[in-house]
Amino acid sequence: MALRGYTGSVSIDLDPGKAALGNAQLVRAIIDDMASGAITFERYMELALYHPEHGYYRKAGRIGPQGDFLTSPVIHPMFGWAVAGWCHAAWKALGQPREFTIFEPAAGSGALATAVLDWAESRDDGFREALRYVAIEPNAQGNEPRAEWVAPPIAPAACGVVVSNELFDAFPVRLFEGSERGPVEIGVRWDGEAFQEVHLGVASIDDAPETGRFEVNAHAYPAMRSLCQLVERGAVLTFDYGYPQDELWAPWRTTGTLLCFYRHTAHEDPYVHVGEQDMTTHVNFSELASAAEDEGMAVHGPVSQSAFLFALGLGGLVESARADMGEYFARRRAFQQLTDGAGLGRVRVLAATRGIGGELPGFAEGGP
Repeated sequence: MALRGYTGSVSIDLDPGKAALGNAQLVRAIIDDMASGAITFERYMELALYHPEHGYYRKAGRIGPQGDFLTSPVIHPMFGWAVAGWCHAAWKALGQPREFTIFEPAAGSGALATAVLDWAESRDDGFREALRYVAIEPNAQGNEPRAEWVAPPIAPAACGVVVSNELFDAFPVRLFEGSERGPVEIGVRWDGEAFQEVHLGVASIDDAPETGRFEVNAHAYPAMRSLCQLVERGAVLTFDYGYPQDELWAPWRTTGTLLCFYRHTAHEDPYVHVGEQDMTTHVNFSELASAAEDEGMAVHGPVSQSAFLFALGLGGLVESARADMGEYFARRRAFQQLTDGAGLGRVRVLAATRGIGGELPGFAEGGP
């Protein structure tokens, strides 16, 4: 059937312009922030992730099968049960105080809070009655009603545990490239069609790599100190991708650790899908340990998440479900994901404690 009146000469503009790079409003906001010049990569990453209206972390649905990446709490409640068991051990080591607070910064959808609180509901030793769960989330808050959803500033607690899961690796970082003159900072400018990298000034950084790219997370040290200040007695339990500094800045690691995640695909281009993809870098665990020690806390680890969960006996939760084969296979798949040495199992776990004697589960010397 012919279309009456169609001449074949109609022409419309289909060029997506800035929308081709991601959220067009965010791209425009970043360009405006540049004021026709260049900004540091740290500022670019900050705007892409945390712009108050259009930043990536301002939207819901980032995590999970329908989002851009998976984290341990959304794999299966088993991860949260393990965290709950560890916090319960800390509560007992503190003498079973009548008030015990679990703080979770960047609580997201509340998956971890739900698993921890479900586990606590099954205790009959006073743990649930003592427990207060504070979910710290300034962005898109979750809907676990048993938790207190708050935004900073946060009042500290006399006893408790701070649990952070993949918090520090999402902080904006300064990006550098080694040169004969020293580390050169990377900046970002707009060339009229796309974001382009430029070289800024030379910085002085102790023990910096002489060649290749590397990142400096200037926010991690003060943030860790702030987390340590949330509990007068207790612990800070940190799960994150990263290494001690000598591994993070090893001579062979010449391309840095910056990665982007878009619809479960990892890539290395931070200048596409702006506001629609996650950006992350590995954490300097030496800095986290120094921050905790400077707050008067004892440091345990880091150990791999795989070793930590094995030491806690998570495999027993899989075997205990054999009477229900559907649940058994769900737990077995989740256990494999949580302990996969090429995936979530390589997350590092660090504990910082104050007022707790001896070793806590997962960090015993000579353990796995």
